[in-house]
Amino acid sequence: MFGFSPFKKNIDSLVAAAAGFFIIFLFTRHSGIGVCPDGVVYTTAAENLCRTGKYVDFMNEPVIDFPAFYPIFLSGLSWLTSLKPLVFAPFLNAFLFAVIIYIAGNIMEQFEYKSKLYKAAILSCIVLSPGLLEDYSMMWSETIFILFLLLFMMAMHRYLQSNSVKALVIAAIVTSLACVTRYAGVIIIATGGLFILLNNKQTLTTRFRDGFIFGTISSLLLIINLYRNYLVSSTLTGHREQSFTPFIKNMHDAGIVFSNWLPFLHENYTAVAVMVAIIAGLIILCLQQFLKKHRITSFENMAAFFSLLYIVFMIGTATISRFETLNSRFMTPVFIPLLWSGSYWMVSLARRSKMPARKWSLAALGVLVFAGFQYNQLAADAETWDGVKDAGIPGYTEDQWTTSETVQFIKNDALPFKKNYTIYSDAYDAIYWFTGKPGKFLPPREYKPAVKDFLNDPHCYLVWFNDGENFDLVDLNFIIHVKKMKLVKQFNDGAIYEYGD
Repeated sequence: MFGFSPFKKNIDSLVAAAAGFFIIFLFTRHSGIGVCPDGVVYTTAAENLCRTGKYVDFMNEPVIDFPAFYPIFLSGLSWLTSLKPLVFAPFLNAFLFAVIIYIAGNIMEQFEYKSKLYKAAILSCIVLSPGLLEDYSMMWSETIFILFLLLFMMAMHRYLQSNSVKALVIAAIVTSLACVTRYAGVIIIATGGLFILLNNKQTLTTRFRDGFIFGTISSLLLIINLYRNYLVSSTLTGHREQSFTPFIKNMHDAGIVFSNWLPFLHENYTAVAVMVAIIAGLIILCLQQFLKKHRITSFENMAAFFSLLYIVFMIGTATISRFETLNSRFMTPVFIPLLWSGSYWMVSLARRSKMPARKWSLAALGVLVFAGFQYNQLAADAETWDGVKDAGIPGYTEDQWTTSETVQFIKNDALPFKKNYTIYSDAYDAIYWFTGKPGKFLPPREYKPAVKDFLNDPHCYLVWFNDGENFDLVDLNFIIHVKKMKLVKQFNDGAIYEYGD
């Protein structure tokens, strides 16, 4: 269906995929997959679903903030293997990383201008990408989302080449799954819809028909997910606060990510300029292909259109809705498409040039850019390896947490927590992860009803983690001077406080 090239043409992709598998396996060898607060939700939701049939997290609350597919996927694998997600996750992520590398290589075999050297260079950039290595070392849904993105591109390319309704439906199904893996999957819907409507090989009537088919199928699972969310919480995607970071700040944060991906551009003051240059470059590529050449059916064009839409969407969303600072994790789905968009034109220019001097100049430029890019990536990978080889992937499986004095104290139940006392924490997910004790997060400082409930709680403990501090929650100053909780035990990485009548 997807037109995979003969196996012999993709030996280089297979070698790169094996290298990617080995690196993820090596990174996670010390303490397993990395688990952050999101990972606690994913794994506990998957375990609860497999064990009880209820889609709830570690607080026994419906999972709303995250789409449903990734925990369901983990739950299905747990049911098939009788293993917990934490056990099979290193092998799963290594396999998924190998798969996206192989698919990326296969896609490059279908570029308009093919080059074995170019393909090998890009595959090596994917294998050594610090952002992708971070993603596939963690319990994150991006590991599946990026796979769905590449599969969508293959199916949509097949549709645009053949006008096959079957290929269109497959593209829509893959997109539907992507939307219930990450809410950002709506950008894949937008990308597919745009390509269908701009496909001037079809009549306007056919384009609207195919657009309707694609839009209906691709949004179906998301609509079901959102409807379920509304039934259990009266919200579509959970409580979302209005953003307090302006557009220019989000441009800067996104620019920092891309600056870190690029060599020689790590200064903060260049971040906005880098972001403007990337967006402007993508706009020029898109307009050139559609307005001048009237071509939108190639993988190269699809990569540029998706990259532009995704980057604008993420910056715009961060300006409207409050969430984490834009970081590498949020931007890695665009890494491979952006890598293609920023480099494929060098091959086409070299192939079309009739002047040997120009060809050699382009080749020299390509080698220079590649060497700088890979040196930057290898330096970042070496720094990561230096940290993970002896301590593990950052998160709750890292030695810093597993050997934490505070964690060891509450795990051993050295403190006899009194019955009917609520246990609060700035990182309650860590308490549950290590002890399974019921409790609550400290309230967000801006959410007055929750703060009031916390102040009115007559019997409670606070387990404070220095590494878990969240500036959105009430802080130690509030806890000590407003709530007037008393210190029970001090640790080098945290403390326990008590309040009782």
